[in-house]
Amino acid sequence: MRQQEELQYWERSRNYIDGNTAREFATQAQRRKQQVHQEYVEWQEEEREQRKRRRQTKAAVMRNRERALQISPGYAVFLTLVMAVMVTVFVCYLQLHASLNQSVQHVALLKEQVLELKNENDATQKQISNSVNLDTIRQKAMNELGMVYPQKEQIEFFEVENDDYMNQYENIPER
Repeated sequence: MRQQEELQYWERSRNYIDGNTAREFATQAQRRKQQVHQEYVEWQEEEREQRKRRRQTKAAVMRNRERALQISPGYAVFLTLVMAVMVTVFVCYLQLHASLNQSVQHVALLKEQVLELKNENDATQKQISNSVNLDTIRQKAMNELGMVYPQKEQIEFFEVENDDYMNQYENIPER
């Protein structure tokens, strides 16, 4: 397009034609016109080719999209199986999680029961120790059962390395 405009300007701007020059000039101008026209035709053909290629590419893309949207039966079965496996795994996970929560609650309940039983045992032990009267026991043992205090020659002393604990491996010998 621009070349045509330049050619028209060039033809208008010449001042005179003289002898052989005019003929050469006219043939050059004509050749130049033909060349510009040929370039313009080639450009149009290239444009047509590019549009055609774009249309073909667009059609190929559309075909690929349509093909991609279609799911084969085998693929559908595969996806169904995968989903079934995933649902099964998820359900098993939820069941295990629920079971774990239930076990934790059960353990907490048992700990609470153990604590209550320990408190009960401590209270009962205190009640027993408060209810025992050592004087009454000594009187019954001496009067009813015939218990007597040992005499000095019956008492044997032994040393213990640890004050609060002792192991007895044999019976204490009698004299």
